[in-house]
Amino acid sequence: MTPDIVPLGASDDPDAADARMSLELWRADAPSPRLALTAHGRNGAARAPHMQKMIDAYRARGYIVVSPDCCASAWNGSAGGEADFLLENHVRDVRRTIDWALANAATLGWSGAHLALCGHSMGAYAVARLAAGEYAGRVAHLLLVSPFTSGVRQIEARAKYHPDGIANLRREVPRALDEWPRHDIFTVIDRLTLPVAVFAGARDIVAPPENVREFVGRLPSPPLYRLLPEASHCLEGGDYRTELVDAIDRLDAAAGNPAPSV
Repeated sequence: MTPDIVPLGASDDPDAADARMSLELWRADAPSPRLALTAHGRNGAARAPHMQKMIDAYRARGYIVVSPDCCASAWNGSAGGEADFLLENHVRDVRRTIDWALANAATLGWSGAHLALCGHSMGAYAVARLAAGEYAGRVAHLLLVSPFTSGVRQIEARAKYHPDGIANLRREVPRALDEWPRHDIFTVIDRLTLPVAVFAGARDIVAPPENVREFVGRLPSPPLYRLLPEASHCLEGGDYRTELVDAIDRLDAAAGNPAPSV
């Protein structure tokens, strides 16, 4: 099965509110009360191999899945390229996707009753920030993989783990050093009172385990936390189907909406 491709926006300017992007819609076999949004990270794509693992896990549990191709990536056809990236625009594109799903719930076969947000890296930051903000009380659970936590932590990791990391970042993403430090999930982490699962790679030097542990430790309630020994930043080392499906089941049970019998 392949997803439906849904165009959104018209502007070729990635900074425009109406920037051109696309959504990938994975329909369920029957109408469903459950919809998940899966958000890729910086310079990513909706159907990248690690994102497909998350999509497949949600689909295995009867979810409709919507996956945006966010702007300013070299790996998808939405407006802009890697050098145009702003984290605020990434959050904007995830917000646009949620709003589109809510506005089109009936035609998607979604009852609108259960919304799950899942993200990788900066996509994880985006869904967490939105769950703590505009959609507080509307989101059933968060599933976060290799989450970006703050611009300060990310720049520190670049300097610590990557040779010439800061110089490369300045060249690849010219606005990052000015813009990323404005983003910090810890300013709103106390609002993340919903069920949360966090996956981290033991070998990750982009969102290193110490940064993820800080996030896990500061959540209002202990999350479901999985440290994957063979993974770096993108769920390497396995398909993790069992682990992801189990996390989704546990999150839905905690949210009072256990998985249907299969």
